[in-house]
Amino acid sequence: MEFEQVLRKRRMVREFDVNKQVPEKIIRKLLRNAHRAPSAGHTQVQEFVIVKNPKIKKKLREVAVDQEYVEEAPTLIVVCSNTSRSEKRYGRRGREFYSIIDGAFASMLILLTAVNERIGAGFVGAFEDDKVSEILKLPQYVKPIGIITLGYPKESEPDERFERIPIDDLIHYERW
Repeated sequence: MEFEQVLRKRRMVREFDVNKQVPEKIIRKLLRNAHRAPSAGHTQVQEFVIVKNPKIKKKLREVAVDQEYVEEAPTLIVVCSNTSRSEKRYGRRGREFYSIIDGAFASMLILLTAVNERIGAGFVGAFEDDKVSEILKLPQYVKPIGIITLGYPKESEPDERFERIPIDDLIHYERW
């Protein structure tokens, strides 16, 4: 698929065909591409937890403001940042800012690769960090950045799209 087409087709998928699993080959491709995400000072903070277990998905749903599709998606990728790597190089700013941005870059590459592979994906950022960490038994220095829901979408194309603010209203030259 052409890159521009991937960008135009990207959307948050929240309804999945629960009877169809995402092949491991595609999951690995998503992760390989996310592994290539930029990171501050090449600290490579991105780490990933794959979740398919229904009991764990149910627990994650409960701490993700009860968003049903967290439990219903066949596969979850929890994108994490190993903050010890960025903190070692950049101190507090590395831990509290760079590592989060770096995890977001990795997440976006997963979302775009999913479109190219014709897999539905959604990004969940509303969750209780400490409870996700507890459920997944993350070390203290690993922070969950987002939960990516993956599966084959129930529908092929959305019936409607959200309107976007006109681009000319968002561009500023030299000053605000």
